[in-house]
Amino acid sequence: METKHLIMGTAGHVDHGKTTLIKALTGYDCDTHKQEKERGITINLGFSHIDLPNGNSVGIVDVPGHADFIKTMVAGACGIDFVLLVIAADEGIMPQTKEHLEIMKTLGITKGMIVLTKIDLVDEELLELATEEIMDFVKNSFLQDASIIKVSSQTKQGIEELINEISTLVDSVPQRKTEGLFRMYIDRIFTREGFGTIVNGSIISGMISKNETVYLLPNEKELRIRRLEHHGKEVSQVSAGDRASFNLVGFKQKDFKHGMVLSNKKIKSTKLIDIKLSIYQNDVTLGLWNQVIFLLGTNRIMVRIHLLDKDHLKSGESCLAQVYLPHPIITQYNDKFIIRNSSGNLTLGGGYVVDPYPLHHRRRRETQVEIVKKIASGELEEMVAAEVRKSALPISQKTIAEYLDVPPDDLIEIIFQKLPEDIVFYQSDDETILLNKKMNTAYQNKILTGLINFHQKNPLKNNGITFKELMGIFGEDQTQVTKITLTQILQNLEDKAKLRKEGKTWVIASHEVKLSNEIKTMIEKTDKLIRSKGNNAVDPVELNDLAVDENISKKQMEQIISYLIDNGNIYFLQQKYFHSEFVEEAKKIIVERLIETTEGIKVSQLRDLLNTNRGTAMILLEFFDSENITLRKGNFRFLTKKYKDKINS
Repeated sequence: METKHLIMGTAGHVDHGKTTLIKALTGYDCDTHKQEKERGITINLGFSHIDLPNGNSVGIVDVPGHADFIKTMVAGACGIDFVLLVIAADEGIMPQTKEHLEIMKTLGITKGMIVLTKIDLVDEELLELATEEIMDFVKNSFLQDASIIKVSSQTKQGIEELINEISTLVDSVPQRKTEGLFRMYIDRIFTREGFGTIVNGSIISGMISKNETVYLLPNEKELRIRRLEHHGKEVSQVSAGDRASFNLVGFKQKDFKHGMVLSNKKIKSTKLIDIKLSIYQNDVTLGLWNQVIFLLGTNRIMVRIHLLDKDHLKSGESCLAQVYLPHPIITQYNDKFIIRNSSGNLTLGGGYVVDPYPLHHRRRRETQVEIVKKIASGELEEMVAAEVRKSALPISQKTIAEYLDVPPDDLIEIIFQKLPEDIVFYQSDDETILLNKKMNTAYQNKILTGLINFHQKNPLKNNGITFKELMGIFGEDQTQVTKITLTQILQNLEDKAKLRKEGKTWVIASHEVKLSNEIKTMIEKTDKLIRSKGNNAVDPVELNDLAVDENISKKQMEQIISYLIDNGNIYFLQQKYFHSEFVEEAKKIIVERLIETTEGIKVSQLRDLLNTNRGTAMILLEFFDSENITLRKGNFRFLTKKYKDKINS
């Protein structure tokens, strides 16, 4: 049978014997701090493990009982799989007992048992009364049918029975998923001589090996794992459900802040989250806006909460809300949290994260709230659709899968069969891209409108707009996803006969250059003027003079010149115009000369060969350099190897 990776937590009122119970179970004293010894309570989380008869080794988180340390309980409970609710037989149900049960329910713990401690201090009658009180107390909770084990940590009575019950319970507790994202909140950090920085935590999801890179979030610092430990032993891999110690290279204790997470991937941080919130504290009502202490993982932050689908929230009620965080945190869908009042002395309620990357809902628009409701439903197709709807850009299947922490293949059926009508997708060899249908239409319209305007401004151009220029429809978001999106949109428009490819550009499918007799005449005159210069360049001023003489506008002349360039009649090099016949003749002469000699050719030699001036010779040589025909070495030019190979092929 495969060994399970699980974490057991203890909970209950202060002084009800949790730490003593763990020592009786394991022989390990979680109450290790001198200050804690003196006060008689556990301030920081205590950690241990118990080796069970069935071969499982279960990690133990001894959460503190005092109300001042609820935040520490949440830090430990985020990784707890099942719980021992500890109640002292001589005191019975106490305020923190009730508070801890509510917190455990809110944090999503669904398995556990009840341990009635200190039975050596009461008689049978009181023990029976305490048992009845407990049964009544846990009615309608996840512990309603849980075993009640009676023990004495002093006499060891009931300890063996408790161990056997824990073994049985472990068999029924599901293993946390080990695939997907590795994530662990750091709940303890210290330095050790010879090792450096060591951090502890309960692994929430995924697995990681010693040779893998780990990231410290939210600052995305890349760290190396020097040593991994689980239950005090060095291991090569740890996974969800483990208590683990990481000896990290590149991380200083002074860099640590509460709420930090270790992960095998860079997770986007957030300062705004949508939540499902429930209030269970009696006589408490939240208004539209509230300031509370927010506890999630190892975060303990003063936040503002804005109710979304209610104006008031009373005890026993639930609603959707948005949380405004003062600084970025790392969280994922369905993470559990607790809220306390702003003074920190009363636990009000809690819930779970509906959306870690929501839109801003300050105005509580009905359409926005409906999106949040659909995400909160937990239906994967609704969550996928919501991610697409709220994204300001096309979003890939892989990105959605990362946000939702599910395998990308889990989304295939949804994308191909269950997408709502307002969402479309494009598929390439490497990616599937999803976007809102309105967004898709807007992109298409931008492309078509842009090309129509281009053709109107450039009526003599056969070609249109390049792919790189069309990427401007996405603004500054020039990513691989937007490149794939544009490629697919252009292909789609081409398939619909709205666009066609012209060289390396895109044009409207119906685009055709139509030359009037007047324009044809001007094209011929311009071409003739540049050809007439023979082996010399034409200055732009001369063409402007021609436009004045022929009574055409500067813009028309620019279009004529552009037409001649596009059709290969002329070259525009270094603010000068050259006729293509001259450039081609110069190319022929220089190539023949360089084939004949191995000495190369200088600017002055080319000048004489072409019977032109030094400036023109220099411009032509630099042009041939840029075309990979010639290569400059000092004052000489030689044929490039690439061009030689082309000649000889």
